[in-house]
Amino acid sequence: MGTVAALTLNHIGDVLFSEPALRALKAGYPQERLVVVVHPAAKAVLEGNPAIDELWPRPLGRGEVVKMARWLRRVKPQVCVSFSPSSTALALAAFLSGCPRRFGFAFRSGVRCFFTSALPFDTTNHLAGDFLALAEAAGGKAEDYQPRVFLQDAEREWAEKKLRQLDLENAPWLLGVHPSSSVPRKCWPPERFVHLMRRARREWGAVPLVFGSPEERERCARLAEEGGGLNLAGELSLRQFMAVMERCGAFVGGDSGPLHIAAALGVLTLGLYGPTDPRRVGPLGRRVGVVRGETLAQVQVPQVWEFLLGMLGRQG
Repeated sequence: MGTVAALTLNHIGDVLFSEPALRALKAGYPQERLVVVVHPAAKAVLEGNPAIDELWPRPLGRGEVVKMARWLRRVKPQVCVSFSPSSTALALAAFLSGCPRRFGFAFRSGVRCFFTSALPFDTTNHLAGDFLALAEAAGGKAEDYQPRVFLQDAEREWAEKKLRQLDLENAPWLLGVHPSSSVPRKCWPPERFVHLMRRARREWGAVPLVFGSPEERERCARLAEEGGGLNLAGELSLRQFMAVMERCGAFVGGDSGPLHIAAALGVLTLGLYGPTDPRRVGPLGRRVGVVRGETLAQVQVPQVWEFLLGMLGRQG
């Protein structure tokens, strides 16, 4: 048995967009071991994926290239694919691994030289399409375009227990919201989330669940209190968030990791976008929609409400 190595990006959404390409690599090399190197912060979104034989958290900081190269040299990959269009560290690690067939993007000339084959990075395409094209060039066989996450039965049981603890096991409807982003221009004004949450509670009997990181706990607590929801920011691991999110009737948020996770779970997902182009990095799934303005400040609550009603097939 040989080895195929895949080096993924840093952010949760980008890693999710590479998931169909990882499955394509496994389909193209079904007898080979697929080893995936992933940023530690995004590792959870690939855990439990049946296409992946080994999942390695990427070393960070000083000496990361040498460490990755040493790991790869031990497994002697026949094929190595870097999904980053710009990371010199990943490209160099692939080169130093001694892998004879190295695939990446010809986005930067300084990185292109480390690959034996490089594809153009088509910024008019969805990012997931670029990743699939790269996997196919490396010998992969595309199965579908839809990113997936894989939850375990024990995680679903944990979520049921958590909802019982919150006295939500019989709630008529749960609305997940993620009001924050590490990029300020991707944040919808907080008072609009409050109005949306109040309206969903008043008209549908929905219980809004506000998700976020530990750093966002206080901000999310204020929003939850004003909007009549429950604040779960900082209380859940990423895998726990996935398990609870799967129980929601719908999810609303900006361009962030939680939005793309909700879409991958098959939850009805509404993304709020400003200048970021959803044709490039929008949520992917069977039950997704996008409301967009030139800036997020232009996106109004009635506009979001009507779009959400249409997605749910409800009457206003």
